[in-house]
Amino acid sequence: MNKATKGALAGGAAVVLLLGGAGSYALWSDTETIAGGGAISTGILKLEPVGAGTWTDISPVAPVTAGDLDIATFNMVPGDVLAYDVTFRVDAEGDNLQATLIPNQASITYGSGVTANEITVATSTRDAATGVAIPPLLTEANNGQEIDVRVVVTFNAGTLTNVGQNSSVNLAGFQVVLQQTRA
Repeated sequence: MNKATKGALAGGAAVVLLLGGAGSYALWSDTETIAGGGAISTGILKLEPVGAGTWTDISPVAPVTAGDLDIATFNMVPGDVLAYDVTFRVDAEGDNLQATLIPNQASITYGSGVTANEITVATSTRDAATGVAIPPLLTEANNGQEIDVRVVVTFNAGTLTNVGQNSSVNLAGFQVVLQQTRA
């Protein structure tokens, strides 16, 4: 057999093998579109500030600094309590959406000698229109609502002697977090 004949036979055998292989994929199938199908939309969870916040001295024992407080020049001592009040609009859309508003303790920078044991931070929320306390769990029912958030910073009165003197607590990057939760 010459080379041309061998090549033609090999090519024909390859075509037969390929066609035979293609035939093995000829199984029956059918596709149907599901009734009632469509796009599923996703929700949203967001806080938008409404105006600027203000600091005030709400210490339980006099002297209490009246009016807006310049936190950059205020020197806290044990027993002092400062409040930061700010208003946010809540964007909360989602059929099963649940979220809480919490302070982000990790966003606070403590100077040497001061820790979260001496300085505590907590938040509370109220409806901006009515002043009524809002439960810590926010849902889609709060969508579009303006809420007053109060961040309270307390230099614990029971702090040990000289702890935290000549130091700082930097709240410039302090954050409150609207965090989705699942039951």
